[in-house]
Amino acid sequence: MKLTGKMAGILGGSALLVGLAAMPANATTIENHYPETPKLNPTLPIVNTYHGSDHIKPNVLNPHPVCNALEDRRTVVYEVKDNFSPVGTISTTNNTDKNIPLTQETSESQTINIKVNGEQGNSTTINASGSKDGGTFGIATEISKKIGFEAAYELSWNVGQTVGPYDVPPGYTGEATYGFRTVTMSGTQQICGADGTWTNPTAWNAFVPVKNEVDVKLYNNPADS
Repeated sequence: MKLTGKMAGILGGSALLVGLAAMPANATTIENHYPETPKLNPTLPIVNTYHGSDHIKPNVLNPHPVCNALEDRRTVVYEVKDNFSPVGTISTTNNTDKNIPLTQETSESQTINIKVNGEQGNSTTINASGSKDGGTFGIATEISKKIGFEAAYELSWNVGQTVGPYDVPPGYTGEATYGFRTVTMSGTQQICGADGTWTNPTAWNAFVPVKNEVDVKLYNNPADS
């Protein structure tokens, strides 16, 4: 009887240990999702970091911060696209035996502006610089320079502005499509949090006008139009 009681006590203790081991830990899981860096474009990502001071300063929440709290901004661009945005087309067919000019004055005005969406901290010096009205486009213009484009705040085709002239040879049709050269950029932006670490990234994108542009095409076969 004593042996049976001891075995029962041992088995009961083992069952208790197994039960404790099987209980799930009360831990909180935090998941942060970041966009993948494009692997096929060696020039990306483009990282633009603005530091408000010339060195990283310790703060009361973090003696070893990676950025200056509520001061620094970081924009990362993962995708850049060079675009042509047409606004009108003129054309002429040359049925003579000499070159004729393809030219015309525009009949209406067309304007595009720089646009930035999702920008954090738009009152900082870096964001307020580089625009004609003190807006929030400084980072977009800064990054456009890094990738070789001179950004414009605004571009226009005005009423009465001349497109051409472009020579059209005999037997050819000439088309001139006028519009705007633009760059679109997309990525993320972060600010330095109160503890001196970067906040979770938020989506950021920009539409940046570069210059007025005309695309001229000559063809003598309608199938090529």
